[in-house]
Amino acid sequence: MPSADHHVHVIGAGMAGLAAAVRCVEKGLRVSLYESANQAGGRCRSFHDGVLDRTIDNGNHLLLGGNPCVFDYLKTIGASSLVTPAPDSFPFIDLTSGESWTLRPGSAKLPLWLFLPGRRIPGTRISDYHVLKKLSAAQDQDILTDYVDPTSTIFERFWDPLCAAVLNTDAHEGSAKLIGRILDMTLLKGPAFARPFLTPTGLSAALVDPALAYLRQRQVHVALGTRIKSLGLREDRVAHLETGDRTTDLSPTDHLILCIPPHQVHSLLPEVQVPTATRPILNVHYGLDEECPLPRNAAFIGVINGISQWIFRRGTTLSVTVSSAAALIDKDAEKLSDHIWQEVASVIGRPDIPQPPHRVIKEKRATICQTPAQIALRPDSVTRWKNLYLAGDWTNTGLPATIEGAVQSGQAAADNLLNSLD
Repeated sequence: MPSADHHVHVIGAGMAGLAAAVRCVEKGLRVSLYESANQAGGRCRSFHDGVLDRTIDNGNHLLLGGNPCVFDYLKTIGASSLVTPAPDSFPFIDLTSGESWTLRPGSAKLPLWLFLPGRRIPGTRISDYHVLKKLSAAQDQDILTDYVDPTSTIFERFWDPLCAAVLNTDAHEGSAKLIGRILDMTLLKGPAFARPFLTPTGLSAALVDPALAYLRQRQVHVALGTRIKSLGLREDRVAHLETGDRTTDLSPTDHLILCIPPHQVHSLLPEVQVPTATRPILNVHYGLDEECPLPRNAAFIGVINGISQWIFRRGTTLSVTVSSAAALIDKDAEKLSDHIWQEVASVIGRPDIPQPPHRVIKEKRATICQTPAQIALRPDSVTRWKNLYLAGDWTNTGLPATIEGAVQSGQAAADNLLNSLD
């Protein structure tokens, strides 16, 4: 096991930073964790909202059974029981036609469900699903519409919502290779790998707070509200880091893992190539006085032909997520919430309920834009500075910019650092 004399400074306490810090501590390294905000979690966190008078998540996230890095992380921090499996099915409703259906994948080796019209997406044929396997061979430059007809029913009812949810990028420009990768890890491996998992007590309670407790119990110095202003660079090492009015000199056994957004990395390290375009996500949370179940008593439902894309239910809170929301992000929040509530009320069959108290959350830089051109700009974890590593869902993980990608990137950065000590 590496000596505790090695001190790792992890910059950023989002999911990548927490995963990196946990892995380093697990392997016997001394760690300090810095975060510019006053809370950890980054874009994956919960907070108490005064208007709704309840705890809500910053945004809605699904974990899938085929996310090994997240489940390894949860096991290490003792939080496995804080995520719960939902039924291995994905319900949808079309607001224009009124049709509803449930995508319930069967065996990956023998997908007999495709031969049953009642199990397929309405309006699709068996031949529409052949592309699922073809995407495994997609190349770096390929976009989804190279493989799927954008005028087809299956594009509207499957590929478009999938691309928005997974890539936060319009399906007409999204990377086919990344979509193929996530399908290989989940849907094409079978029901257990496609099964969705939820965090009923909130993202922070499941993914963030247990990690902070794990780190603090192991004497990790966690400095919230601490921004890294600059790095002192030499030819092949980082010599010091500056936080506020303090400069910390780095010894030969000190290391850095930067787990901050790409534009912040570029400001500290102008020569490092990073993705330059981002895409927003819009979330609206509605606080009701009573529980209003979704159709089939589902925990979430996908919406076709609406502004809403996904509706999640947690007790008396209904939350809507709209990904790839560039066309909406600058619109009036009250008008948006009112329009979206009309869709939600229609879905739950309660058009009589006026818009309840609500909170609109706009994440203007929610993720990088996941087109082939932007993905080509993702940097590797290892840098030319021997004691500096990068992590974040925007780095070159081979995965979309999701929680799984963020956690994998943090673990990979820590592993690369550990390998350098052998």
